[in-house]
Amino acid sequence: MKVRDAQKLRDFLLIIGFVIMLSGCIWGETLFKIGAVVSLSCFIPHFLYNKCPHCKKQLGRNEGEFCQHCGGKISYSH
Repeated sequence: MKVRDAQKLRDFLLIIGFVIMLSGCIWGETLFKIGAVVSLSCFIPHFLYNKCPHCKKQLGRNEGEFCQHCGGKISYSH
């Protein structure tokens, strides 16, 4: 999985989980818990795929074109 795809999946899971959590505040505690699990699942693609393709270090919140550790170019295209 490419870095950009992992970042999009992370953001999608976080937003959807947050929406489910908000609806759980209205319709029940179970829905809130499901939303929390979906939101926390955003960490899976973040820690598995948000790495520099050259030095394999975590990029963190870096969404630039170059790795902050080794300076290698991060390919975001397919």
